[in-house]
Amino acid sequence: MASGNTLFVLTPQGSVPTGTLFATQDRIIDASTPATETPVLDFDPTTAEHADWHVSMPAYYGGGGLTFSWKGGTDHASSVGTFTLDIRCVKVANEAILTSDLGIDAATATGITDTPPATPTNKLNYSIDGTMTHVNAGSPAVRDRLIIRASRNISDTNLGDLQLAEILVSET
Repeated sequence: MASGNTLFVLTPQGSVPTGTLFATQDRIIDASTPATETPVLDFDPTTAEHADWHVSMPAYYGGGGLTFSWKGGTDHASSVGTFTLDIRCVKVANEAILTSDLGIDAATATGITDTPPATPTNKLNYSIDGTMTHVNAGSPAVRDRLIIRASRNISDTNLGDLQLAEILVSET
């Protein structure tokens, strides 16, 4: 596998809400007839909310680190302040007891901070990249199960909801 090739595209429809404090499924509706709906996960600015994705590492994964970038927007008219999305990973080992603490809350986070464009309401914005070492990703190998968690970091400075359209995961 070449560095930079896509491993996963994590979409709102493929996310699993956490037991509590989860980002809510939402949609942005355009002005077409009939209207096109863009699904998003809505992360509030004052409550730390989360979304999980459960994936298996593909056969072409070469054992490197992971690079994350996200696409999203805001429902807020002000471009003042930044958004930060924290991403954590945990490998679910063979014969892991799924009712035990799998450790995702203690996993090392990669924070991706981005500034929305001017007049940002419902504009799609591509974030910068954030990287995670192979070890911080749980040291996964081909076919290993991985849980990827995205969390809105409420210490960011934007007052709007973060409307997450997707997370792109590639190999570093």
